[in-house]
Amino acid sequence: MSPSPAPTPSSLPTKIGYSIGNFGKSVVWTSFDNFMLFYLVTIAGLPPMIAGGLLAAAMLWDGLFDLGIALWADAHGGGDRLGRLIVMGAPICAIGFWLVFTLDRPMAIAAAILLCRIGYSLCDVGHNTLLVRVARTPADATSVSGYRLIFSACGAGLVALASTWSLAPANAAARQDAFATGALVGGALYTATLATALVATRHLGGRPTPPLRQSPKGRLRALWQHDPFRRTLLVIAVQAGLVPLFLRTLPFFGQAVHHDAGWAGPALATITLGQSLSLPGWMALSRRLPPVAIARIGYGVAIVAMVGLMIGSRSIGGTLLLLLLGAALAAMNIAIWAMLTLAVQRPAGGEVSTEATPVGFFLAVLKGAAAAGNLISATIVTMTVTPVADTADQSLLAGTVLLLPVGGCLLALLFLRRRSVG
Repeated sequence: MSPSPAPTPSSLPTKIGYSIGNFGKSVVWTSFDNFMLFYLVTIAGLPPMIAGGLLAAAMLWDGLFDLGIALWADAHGGGDRLGRLIVMGAPICAIGFWLVFTLDRPMAIAAAILLCRIGYSLCDVGHNTLLVRVARTPADATSVSGYRLIFSACGAGLVALASTWSLAPANAAARQDAFATGALVGGALYTATLATALVATRHLGGRPTPPLRQSPKGRLRALWQHDPFRRTLLVIAVQAGLVPLFLRTLPFFGQAVHHDAGWAGPALATITLGQSLSLPGWMALSRRLPPVAIARIGYGVAIVAMVGLMIGSRSIGGTLLLLLLGAALAAMNIAIWAMLTLAVQRPAGGEVSTEATPVGFFLAVLKGAAAAGNLISATIVTMTVTPVADTADQSLLAGTVLLLPVGGCLLALLFLRRRSVG
């Protein structure tokens, strides 16, 4: 039996066109991850634990829905199945995203959040699974991850600029109007950029797959038993749950330390700038080092940055530390997506790998961990942000949202130390 020919790399236009989809996705994800808790508490008027529980429930549903859609997609096959998910999901997510910031009643806001997350899940499974088709070679796994993150950084930067404008008005009604206008633009970008990614990858088609004999439970068990994939799941659980606590509470941190919630906008912009400036360097370094080594460096740099921010986040020193944190986040993200791609492309025991199920499993763990992170953030805010909060409470918030991510980085390094996952 002759060996199968080595896969040829995807063209640069295909890689760039596919990666553009991360621009719109980043706008929605960053808005939820960094500003939604603040919006629900200070503008929509929900108690912190109710707001955090709502976001956690939506994220947990999102993850389970991802997994269910992925299992369904692999069971039914079809080259255009992923594209259909994007076509269905993009307008649902965009409409729900806009409604979140235009509705006033808590139950209506909760329904809009659920609608947005359903649409986001459909697109997330479709778009992220396409990564396996676009990144055909090990070198592509890192380069495409890098291109995705460049566009993700652009989306996060846009949210940072918009948040500075949205948080500028003094009264809640004006702030809500500003957020709603930004959400309308963000939803349009989400739909347009994912449509671009779909067009750019339409020629790739789907890989031929034999009939699936394993049950969904059997497929998930086999993935968990695959050592590189299992360790990738452990790392992303920590990376999505504990490491972003500082970013999730940026407006509250700004209020507590800088007496200005609007500080979050320039801070996020600075972190995003650090990501953007460092990505070419990480991509170049990835030609010499495996993804797991890039991840280790990223977690180490993040520990240094967050310990420094505990000491002080003001003046030029604080700005440099935020840039350093952005560079660390870039390394973590470029590594974890490359690790996922390589683990999916190298199934255990020479078995034929399905496309969507491992990506759906990965997304379910990522979003389940993010749900836990939202609850932790809400608990911290409930304990430290009150009408009678004193200096000690504010110091506790500032220290906690930096100390817990340091612990998360150390835990991730422990998982990465056991054995290479790349």
